[in-house]
Amino acid sequence: MSREEVDLAVAKGLKFLRVKQLSDGGFECLFSQSENCANDALEEFNEGDKKSSVVVETHSIFPATLIGHSLFFLKENQEAKNILDRIADFLVSNRNPYGIWRHYTPAHQYEHFIPNDLDNSSMASLLLKNLGVTTPDNRSLFLSNRSPDGHFYTWITLRLQWNSNPNYWKSLWREFRHPIGQYFFWKIMPCAKNDIDAVVNSNVLNYLGESKETEPVVDFIKKVIEQGKEETSDKWYGRPILVYYFFSKNMTSENSKLKALKPILRNKILANLKRDGSFFDSVLDTSLAIIALENLGYYDDIPTLSVRFLLDSQQTAGSWAKWTIYYGKPDRTASFGGEEITTGYALEALFRLKKDFFTNEKGSESQ
Repeated sequence: MSREEVDLAVAKGLKFLRVKQLSDGGFECLFSQSENCANDALEEFNEGDKKSSVVVETHSIFPATLIGHSLFFLKENQEAKNILDRIADFLVSNRNPYGIWRHYTPAHQYEHFIPNDLDNSSMASLLLKNLGVTTPDNRSLFLSNRSPDGHFYTWITLRLQWNSNPNYWKSLWREFRHPIGQYFFWKIMPCAKNDIDAVVNSNVLNYLGESKETEPVVDFIKKVIEQGKEETSDKWYGRPILVYYFFSKNMTSENSKLKALKPILRNKILANLKRDGSFFDSVLDTSLAIIALENLGYYDDIPTLSVRFLLDSQQTAGSWAKWTIYYGKPDRTASFGGEEITTGYALEALFRLKKDFFTNEKGSESQ
């Protein structure tokens, strides 16, 4: 394995993403609906009482946001910069008033019925901020969407709790315009207006930063890890590695109040290292594990074999295999993901490792 091999893999991956980026700057996403089973591999099958169908979503906002966060580490690369510029335009064009987003673009048939949410809004806001794009100040709107104990609600929606923020009320105009659609959304979907999800709160914390207002979120994250509630703390991110990855984004600073959790997350991740260098169940999981260890400051614990695994797993087109990155139901029978998202994370993992890998003893031994 050489520096040139990593560079070639990155170049091929970026070319794949450039070709796959949609005309509006977004990215496709696969949506799987299965019966009686999870379908993390996003494959269609019909095996007795276990069935799954997969459709291509072209009007989802979140995939572009996730890919953008990964490519931000490659922003000095002209190919990556071009993709990022188009993602930024895509997010700005689909931003709702007051700097918030929902899961679908206006072109999607269900866009009017799905409320704005803090997961999409925090992730998109942070990416645009990092890219230097001026956005409306939405901090007060975020802070007004909290429970009495200080946790952030997932949905920006009407609930039986007084809210004095005028932008909160103004943001509900579509909800008021489509009361029947809203009724059926909350009736049919496996979510509630008072949902409080751990990863969503973690993403909000990553955007707003640690402060007096976000202290309850810090405590929330600590309890999830210390009590081993990774798989039940969030309706949309039902695998432990997803929780570790998103939580780790809040632990990149040595001054973080969450730094005591770093060795705990490290041990949980390394406990899922396999003999071939992969982590957990997939290429996506392996990429997320590598990135999380980087975020936590444990670069030296990432095996050379894991880098080899990522390089050998790259497909001919320059992509990496699809796998679920988030779910549409807590029982994991509805899932989202795709080669584009996996490729974004694999590129981030390889690029960040490359900066250190070939300048120490471990790197020189591998060449």
